[in-house]
This record gives sequence, structure tokens and C-alpha cells, in this order.
Amino acid sequence: MRTLAFALVCGTLLATLVPVAHAQSRKQPAADVDVSKGATSMPGPTYAWVPMPARLQAELDKRAQDPAFRTRLQASLDKALQAKGYRRIDDVRKADLAVAYRVGVQDVQQTSVTERMQQGGVVRESAVECGPYGCSQILSKGTEGVPTFKVHTVDTIEGGLQVEVIQPSDIRVLWRALYRGSMKAKDAGKLNLDAVATQTLASLPRAPAK
Repeated sequence: MRTLAFALVCGTLLATLVPVAHAQSRKQPAADVDVSKGATSMPGPTYAWVPMPARLQAELDKRAQDPAFRTRLQASLDKALQAKGYRRIDDVRKADLAVAYRVGVQDVQQTSVTERMQQGGVVRESAVECGPYGCSQILSKGTEGVPTFKVHTVDTIEGGLQVEVIQPSDIRVLWRALYRGSMKAKDAGKLNLDAVATQTLASLPRAPAK
């Protein structure tokens, strides 16, 4: 019942999802962190992990559910928490804090249209091509006067990591942050999970002396 209660209180859904990777390097995604529940202090230095079940389709993505990835992500979060003075224990009934996280990932394809390059460079025929429905500045005329353009496609990964810190005694959320980011799919194996964890937990108050 306690696990179910934690699952219910940790019910804020991810709006955008975190780039997931299986390796770590200095490559970082474009990202931001939204702290929706701030705090100035915590009731103690010990914490235990509690599960937060997946609710969105993106959270069920095989990359987000991969056990090896989740082990590495939780290890990075442990490292960031310990850097702030917190100490992990296994029994949530004896911990000052309960910590839970959710992670999801989705693929996104971004497409843009540019003028097609030819031998002499970019073709610029008065800049505008007009038709029965109006004029377009995207199109330019090729060698035979036919409108031509180039479609450029970039595959990206978008995702989010939500972390919640909960007071076990009354199952109350004390602090919550959502990390959101995106990166090119070809760089997906270069995400630094330690950096993601540190950035996500940056505003969490340091552990009190005890």
C-alpha cells in the first residue's frame, strides 16, 4: 500500500522527454530544467529510492525501460545526491526522504526546405514563384524554369527526466524538477548522464548536518 501511495503522489506527467543514451561522454543535449516545487531545506540526509510507474507511451520506450540504462541513470543520480551530502539507505521506513524518478524518450524528425544548389551557387530568380494560390519564397527556378527546392531532414531525440523528493511520513512532495532536452539522433550514444543528474538536481538544497 505504501508503494501504491507513492505512485499516486508522484503522478505529474512528463510533458517532454529526456534524450536517452547507453554511454557517457562530454556531449550534452540542448536542455533546460523546470523546478515546479522548490524548497530551502530538507528534513534529513538519508534517502531511499521508491518506484514511480510509467504512465506515458514515451516512458514505455524500450530505451527508457532498458535495465542497464536505468541502473546507470540511478547511479548518476546517487552520485549527484551524495555530492550534496545525502546518504542512501535501502529501507524507506527509516529514511528521512524518499526519492523517485520517471524517464521517457521519443524520436522527432525536423524538416526544413532550402533552395537547391546548382553549379553557379544558389539559384535566385527574382526570388519569388507565384501561382493561383499566391506566391512562395521557398521555390526557385532550375535550368529549365521549373521550380525546385531541397528538403533537409534532421532526426532528433527528445525527452525528460522528472525527479521527486518525498517526505515518507505523510507522503508529501517536498521538491520536484523536470529536465527536458533534445539532441541529434546520431549523438544519442554520447550523453553524459552524470551531467544530466547534476543539472537536474542543481537546485535541491544540500543535506542538513545530522
